[in-house]
Amino acid sequence: MPRSKESNAELLLKLPWWVSALLGILAFATLRWGAPIWAGTDNSRLMFSKGIVPLAPLPLLFFGIFAVGSFWFSRHRRRLVDGQTSPESIRNLPWKQFELLVAEAYRRQGYQVEFSLGRGADGGVDLTLRRDGRTSLVQCKQWKVFSVGAPVVREMFGVMTAEHADETIIVTSGKFTRDAQDFAAGKPVRLIDGSQLLALIQSVQTISPASTGDHDSAQNQMPAPTCPLCGKPMVQRTARRGSNAGSQFWGCPGYPTCKGTRSGSA
Repeated sequence: MPRSKESNAELLLKLPWWVSALLGILAFATLRWGAPIWAGTDNSRLMFSKGIVPLAPLPLLFFGIFAVGSFWFSRHRRRLVDGQTSPESIRNLPWKQFELLVAEAYRRQGYQVEFSLGRGADGGVDLTLRRDGRTSLVQCKQWKVFSVGAPVVREMFGVMTAEHADETIIVTSGKFTRDAQDFAAGKPVRLIDGSQLLALIQSVQTISPASTGDHDSAQNQMPAPTCPLCGKPMVQRTARRGSNAGSQFWGCPGYPTCKGTRSGSA
């Protein structure tokens, strides 16, 4: 189902609190001091200026409310990341919360995160990541039932090429089809499925989720090891072929671009 375009109010809440505070100060200064300077000695302008100067506190109050809301909203994003314990808890999030979860996880990895300004309805860029001079375009797919197929990956690859970005990242709470994985192979395309996303979140959590007392749950909350080749948090996989078929091992989420592995299970 196509998503509606993000409102300006939602965008202000997602931006850092100081952005709204700065906008409020600039608007106040423009009305309080800028208008009289602009009016000069012109009588008609002076009348207009005298009418709007008393309104100067209104935008300061308006943007101040959004600054406070943005501050509390950032606290919500932090709790959202620290509260995830399993793939199921991620899949149960509404799509907006899922997008916030992904954004906060990458922010904690040191990325500068920019939210989309409504570039597309369920087919465009949700987040733009910047770090070390590189730009990554992210699409978030909160699909509980369907696997993400090759058409989605192909479309995002086209957007990445058109916008001259360095890579594209597609994040889903579910899985990717084999065709999607085959298309992404060898391209600057990262596919993050539900289990890989959980590993990413656990690697940046600052507060461990409350223990449920269940031994298996406690094991699943243990932080994943990092890839010996690229340093990314690894994900649990099961060997399907060969003499070790059926046994578990740690694999790099960047496979097949990166083939780092570690032995052992969670």
